[in-house]
Amino acid sequence: IKEIHQQLTEHLDQRFTIAELSKQYLINTSIKGDIQAVYGQPIATYMKEFRVRQAMKLLRETDAYIADIANQVGYETRGKFSKAFKDVVQVLPTEYRKMQY
Repeated sequence: IKEIHQQLTEHLDQRFTIAELSKQYLINTSIKGDIQAVYGQPIATYMKEFRVRQAMKLLRETDAYIADIANQVGYETRGKFSKAFKDVVQVLPTEYRKMQY
């Protein structure tokens, strides 16, 4: 589980499926339940929140374009990123950045 977590969090620009991870680590696809037991939430929810937390840090600490930050944390489009960000933080990334100044 730790190795999978490390792979997921160190390669935010990539998306991995449970099937891919199961095959790579030679484990059963029931890993979803194991991950939820360890991290307290489904892997998709955990990764969404992890990506958004990383984006929050980048929004605070850099002047990078929001589209570039979206790509860095694994979102293909700014729209998908903004929706995920608002789901987690309750404000859009542009509003969050303005609040930091």
